[in-house]
Amino acid sequence: MGKLFYGIMAAMLLAACSQTRNVPEGDQLYVGMKKIEYNNYEPSSQATNTQTEVEAALAMTPNGALLGSPYYRSPIQTGLWIWNAFSRDSSAFSRWMCKTFGREPILMSNVNPRLRASVAENVLHNHGYFSGKVDFDNITISEKKAKIKYSVNMGALTTIDTLTYERFPKECDSLIAATLNEARIKSGAPFDVSNLEAERNRISTLLRNNGYYYYQPSYASYLADTITTPHKATMKFQMASDVDARARRKWYIGNINVEFRKQFMDSLDNAMHFRHLHLRFNGRRPPIRAGVILRDLELRPRQLFSYEKYQQSASQLSAQGIYSYVNFNFTPRDTTAENDTLDLNLSCVLDKPYQLYVETNAKGKTTGRWGPQLIVGLSKMNAFHGGEKIDINLHGSYEWQTGHKTSGSKGNLNSYEYGGDISLSIPRLLLPFVKKRRRYFATPTTVLKASSDIINRADFFKRHIVSGELTYNFQPTPNSHHSFSPLILEYDYMKNATDSFKTILEENPYLKMSMQDELIPKMSYTYTYTSPRNYLSPIYWRTTISESGNVLALGYMATGKKWSEGNKEMFENPFAQFIKIETDYRKTCTFGGHTQLVGHIAAGIIYAYGNSERAPYSEQFYVGGANSIRAFAVRSIGPGGYHTDKPKYSYVDQTGDLKFVCNLEYRARLFGNLYGATFIDAGNVWALKDDYRENAKLKAGNLFKQLAVGTGVGLRYDLDFFVLRLDWGIGLHAPYDGEKRGWYNMPNFRKSQSLNLAIGYPF
Repeated sequence: MGKLFYGIMAAMLLAACSQTRNVPEGDQLYVGMKKIEYNNYEPSSQATNTQTEVEAALAMTPNGALLGSPYYRSPIQTGLWIWNAFSRDSSAFSRWMCKTFGREPILMSNVNPRLRASVAENVLHNHGYFSGKVDFDNITISEKKAKIKYSVNMGALTTIDTLTYERFPKECDSLIAATLNEARIKSGAPFDVSNLEAERNRISTLLRNNGYYYYQPSYASYLADTITTPHKATMKFQMASDVDARARRKWYIGNINVEFRKQFMDSLDNAMHFRHLHLRFNGRRPPIRAGVILRDLELRPRQLFSYEKYQQSASQLSAQGIYSYVNFNFTPRDTTAENDTLDLNLSCVLDKPYQLYVETNAKGKTTGRWGPQLIVGLSKMNAFHGGEKIDINLHGSYEWQTGHKTSGSKGNLNSYEYGGDISLSIPRLLLPFVKKRRRYFATPTTVLKASSDIINRADFFKRHIVSGELTYNFQPTPNSHHSFSPLILEYDYMKNATDSFKTILEENPYLKMSMQDELIPKMSYTYTYTSPRNYLSPIYWRTTISESGNVLALGYMATGKKWSEGNKEMFENPFAQFIKIETDYRKTCTFGGHTQLVGHIAAGIIYAYGNSERAPYSEQFYVGGANSIRAFAVRSIGPGGYHTDKPKYSYVDQTGDLKFVCNLEYRARLFGNLYGATFIDAGNVWALKDDYRENAKLKAGNLFKQLAVGTGVGLRYDLDFFVLRLDWGIGLHAPYDGEKRGWYNMPNFRKSQSLNLAIGYPF
């Protein structure tokens, strides 16, 4: 044992020595920064933001930086060692080793601390620290290694004393005065270049939204007096005296000329005219109805030009998915000095009417099941000349997993789902009682959909689900999306079952009741929030609230039946009655360009009452598998501390009314498009009511004890259009009492492993 330890230490020492083998004479290997020293630093939000930007300007990561840190390095520099070992050899193998696995030494001559200090000083000045200064020192660690220490003297912060707007036309002055409460620059605020630029752009947008089409941000500039009063700036924002006369007056929309082409260079032979709207096209009629064009155009004849309405119009037309190219061109009607009218020429090139597509993603089915999925579909665009879309697709999911079950016996589990659906998407909200048209960030849609799915559970049953739904989708802001389904009618019935599964049902009345043929009339609402794209650590949050059977139960109450009375039917079939809430939250922290730490929490609860003693099997929760707790097989955990030694009972009855899952995954690029990951997963499901499954019901104090916990490592290969994923999960804690006591209670290491092959990220 001692020889092995000394051998490892010698190998590490040899690797450390080899890090500087290729450092040129007179240069040094850069091994990171010392902590930045700040002087005259007075805490404030402005100082904090400035400090962040200063450190970004000064940061330079050394070879083998830990989590992208400019301060800390890994003690084992594999990439640098490989570069030093093979870079001097010109053979093809050595070049491949250097390119694929090696990392070229980062030298002090590459860091250029003088330039970085100069950039950091500009950051200080741009944030109002005009006397700020950045110095640096080279700290020699050894003959061939060095660090850099930066010293930042913040100096005093200059603030805005007053800001006046000058030389603007009278009507522009009135607009500016009316919106001063929205100004980005206030008296007493820090002198910050980013705020000055934001105010310049605000004024430009304000004027362009009120008819000043030709106005540009560069037509006005700042004058600042920072000498009269120390650390105070007296500001003037004034329009240039030589600005073109066209930018000083308002412009109105004139005629709207729309051209439809199938190819970019097509000549157009036919035309239709509706007062100020003129359509040009080929064929007997326009490919898009005139009303559809006007519905997505926020700009109207004889109205003031608005840059915001122009952007909204362009966004809505592009979002329809029926154009490959959309171009707006505003042209003055004539060249006279009195002209104030812009004719809009809108050129639209139609996309191909049919689209064949293949998708791979993680998709929620009508069964409530989540998993890797393949979709092959055909879409007909602009089906009825109003931007409608007919979508027909076949979809299927398959999960191959080899590993342990909670029973401790090794087994192979192959389960699959397949089906098809047809949907009609209409680019507007078909609401009979709502006539007022509201502006949305994206074009709202009404979706009519019918689907059929087959669910096969190996060695147990094949179940058929037929459903139809009406859904409204609307997105009022770039980050918020709403989906409301006032009607979802689903019918679940058993297509066939094995003899062994029928025996299980007879032995377990609760499970038999869950699996009976049943109608599920639902309403559902889903809210989804996604952080802006420029966020370094974005979040994703999705919450769904759904109910079933309550409207029907109210109808039965009107006929004299009690709310709690069972055996009520719809179309001669019992219907389900429940309320269900699900939420899914994900936060991604990015370190550098290709390293991420992702946290994920998923929870849900379903409560059956009234006409149902239990929730339908397709609506119940389960955990385990490739997208959940990867060290355990699908539906092999829970509910609660439930565990059976009879393999025929496992998998089919391990569902629950309450779900909680949390995951933490670290992702880093190994080389090329290959990424590595390490993860830890925990979670379980529980029953809300007592049944034949012992320890299945959630009890106070058992939540953390009954969490299944697993860890593992994985590989992801990014093919741009989808990701191939391989995860090796290792169980750490099973939620039931097994052969072993203590927190680590897996039977043995060999039986606590699972291998998951899937498509797409787990969350």
